Amino acid sequence: MRGIVVIDQPVEDRVVGWHVSVGDGLESTMAGAWVLPADDPRIGTLLTGRVLVATDKAAARFGRGSDVGALAMAIVAETSALDAAFAAHLAALPSSRRSLVAPRWPRMALRPTRVTAGDPLASGALTLARWVSDLLAAWDQIEKERLARPFLAARGGDRARPFPPGWGAPAPVALAA
Repeated sequence: MRGIVVIDQPVEDRVVGWHVSVGDGLESTMAGAWVLPADDPRIGTLLTGRVLVATDKAAARFGRGSDVGALAMAIVAETSALDAAFAAHLAALPSSRRSLVAPRWPRMALRPTRVTAGDPLASGALTLARWVSDLLAAWDQIEKERLARPFLAARGGDRARPFPPGWGAPAPVALAA
């Protein structure tokens, strides 16, 4: 399981977080949400060891974290590279064996879709968390397709990668006051 936390500070005295867990071959799960006073000491614990994604309002306090737009673009880049690897493999086959079906990659949104949460303070974090969740569910489908084709498995190894190359390393969180 991979843990991601989307953090927002929509008002000065409140912090909102959404945990997103995406497991190997599992549907994405919105694993938990919280709205806490900005000075609550539990905030650091809720962020530790997870990939941080911060809204613009929370970035000043918690750091920018991982960029969800960069996640979307990393997925697009990787599917393009996999398409090129498929085309190269197909071209290398004798003409009598060139009937392979091209991979079908999942569709995904390149921008978030606004979502309204039960608590209006949580809507910004929920919007971003749903986008992260949807992107990583698409990534899991891409990895299944890649691993099902031995000539594509060579690109990236023989195990499912938790994130697209270059995205998602947990970063230390600096908790500014």
